Amino acid sequence: MKSGTWNKWKRGLAGGLLAVTTMLGTVVPALANEAPQTAPQISPWSMGVLNEGEKYGIFPLSWYYDGTFQKPIAHDRFQSLVQAAGVKLDALGLSKKGEFTLPSGTATITRDTVLQALFGLLKQYELPAAFEMDKDAAPIAYLQKKGIVQGTGSGLELDQPCTVEQAAVLASRVIEYAYETADGGAKGLFWKVTKGNNTMYLFGSIHLGIPEMYPLRKEVKDAFQSSDALLVEVNLMPDDTAGLEYFTGLTSYNDGTTLKDHVSKETYEKLDRVTDQLKLPKQAFDQLKPWVITSNLSLTALMKSPEELAQATTLGVDMHFLSSAKLTGKPVQELEGFKLQGDVLSSASPQEQENELNAVLDQLLTPDANAPDMAAQFKQWQQLWAKGDLDGFSQSFSASQQSTQSGMTQRLLGERDKNMTKKLAELLEKDGKATYFVVIGAAHYAVKDMVLDQLKQKGYDVQFIK
Repeated sequence: MKSGTWNKWKRGLAGGLLAVTTMLGTVVPALANEAPQTAPQISPWSMGVLNEGEKYGIFPLSWYYDGTFQKPIAHDRFQSLVQAAGVKLDALGLSKKGEFTLPSGTATITRDTVLQALFGLLKQYELPAAFEMDKDAAPIAYLQKKGIVQGTGSGLELDQPCTVEQAAVLASRVIEYAYETADGGAKGLFWKVTKGNNTMYLFGSIHLGIPEMYPLRKEVKDAFQSSDALLVEVNLMPDDTAGLEYFTGLTSYNDGTTLKDHVSKETYEKLDRVTDQLKLPKQAFDQLKPWVITSNLSLTALMKSPEELAQATTLGVDMHFLSSAKLTGKPVQELEGFKLQGDVLSSASPQEQENELNAVLDQLLTPDANAPDMAAQFKQWQQLWAKGDLDGFSQSFSASQQSTQSGMTQRLLGERDKNMTKKLAELLEKDGKATYFVVIGAAHYAVKDMVLDQLKQKGYDVQFIK
């Protein structure tokens, strides 16, 4: 494997999660010591929109880094963007009254060209009355009225070349507008708890996402915007890195030894065969402890490539809200933090860690034909989450042998849920008036006897928002 591809794997694995822990709320930044080689080329004015739009699957994140994002958009990219936006709009399920044909033959893709194309995408549907689009609607005036294009008529410079960044922003706005107006979007797993003047919205997270999970429905976004603070298990974008440094210290050997000194010869040889199978560099994991390797290797059952993993990490629910909070200045509070989660994950004995590593290695070397397809099962969880199907999600997740029987899963449950419930109850009991938006792993809400049931046992009225 070329060093560049391995570097991509390292960046992707920085957000590495087991299929199970994608719902239980644990991040394993095992290989997070390398920053991207180039900074994304994003203008401050577009960050808020693109924080949403990049999750719709209408353009690859690589566009940020290739040096062309703020240059005029080429025909192939314009075609790709408009086609992908059309697919996203099709997912709303609106009836079509015609098919939009992208104009061809234009020498330069101007701002007017992009706006006319995006209006054409909307116009092809039988739109509900809420869209307020009559048959004689003027494209630019309509898009201005709906906030998709902003500025005065004289300041739009419609004849100027449209940059990739501008086109991505405009397409993102069209999709967000269409989904909100058509009352579409992912529902997620969403609850509301009230006590006195305090309100708490509980939202279940999946740490590795897919475009079908976005946009979120307007009710969820409005609840987040109305909240005074975002509460998460771990702030993955901390200003103070002491907790992350502590966590990272738990992931590797710092005493001059390597993995070979801590596991049997048989285990190490199996890992060597797996690294060959995955075309990873020899001794790729030598500095890491078994529990970290187990977490990272488990991703190979979910993701086909480092690029897919990087995209999925960006689409994670907590990352979405954390970046939104950072952009809007909303306070972020931790329910646990890196230190607590690091202590939980690394608490297994060396023998337990080796046993769990062997289970993953054996599955990779000699797959069990009767074992569930984790990638398919995980995709099902994501889709059930997007539909807001609480019963289906809970049943599927609880039935998964890996989610209920693995040693790592058991370490992620129990005391953690009691501690988080206690902190949430303390906030609900505070004097005054406050609104909180709480994002933790979906399983902590959806599995029996976890956070939700414990809040109910304390006497709180917990309502699922359908």
